[in-house]
Amino acid sequence: MQCGCHCIKCGSIELQSNRVGKVEKDGYFDMHHTCLKCNAHFDHLEGDVFDSCATCGYKIS
Repeated sequence: MQCGCHCIKCGSIELQSNRVGKVEKDGYFDMHHTCLKCNAHFDHLEGDVFDSCATCGYKIS
């Protein structure tokens, strides 16, 4: 899925995206992204960066 986001750390548009949570009535859903260049994992809406994420199974390497 492409949403036009950029990495919160390095600005890359090369992201792996994961839907998190339920799809709302208006079709919106929250997403987490992992940057394929710098490996940052972050929340699409809130901008939080995670070292690990139980929702996506991400762990910093």
